[in-house]
Amino acid sequence: MNIKQSGYSKPEVRSVTCQAIRSLPMAWRMAFLMVGSLIFLSACASHYTRPLVARGLPAEERKDYIIQNGFGIPENVKQAFLDGFVEVGMAREMVFQLYGAPDRTTGGDTNWEYVNNKGTLITGITFKNDKVEKVYGDPKGGNITESKAAVP
Repeated sequence: MNIKQSGYSKPEVRSVTCQAIRSLPMAWRMAFLMVGSLIFLSACASHYTRPLVARGLPAEERKDYIIQNGFGIPENVKQAFLDGFVEVGMAREMVFQLYGAPDRTTGGDTNWEYVNNKGTLITGITFKNDKVEKVYGDPKGGNITESKAAVP
């Protein structure tokens, strides 16, 4: 089978954008790359907050803590501690083991607040007689998977 060529040749596959970028001086290309990287990183950083449980004991050590200190602790409090969030009735020491030291305290150490890197409240805890009386803000301490699972 003989095919007659019409003089048509394959066009070069280059996008206009690539040609335009290649024609810019190296300094401009680097500036565009840096600005794009900064925009990407700032978008990622502003939406991510580490869960508070990442500040305290790892999951394996929380199990050991319950084995060693769990006598007399209600089951719902034990399970909340193992799952990585604060529950009403939890002892102050357990909250400290779970989330670490608070970022700020008010009311003579009766209110503990944990905040993100911008200073916005994640979780607040009110104590009465060294037991959690109230949890406000995010009850899961910024643990997104737990919070989303709890929302119907």
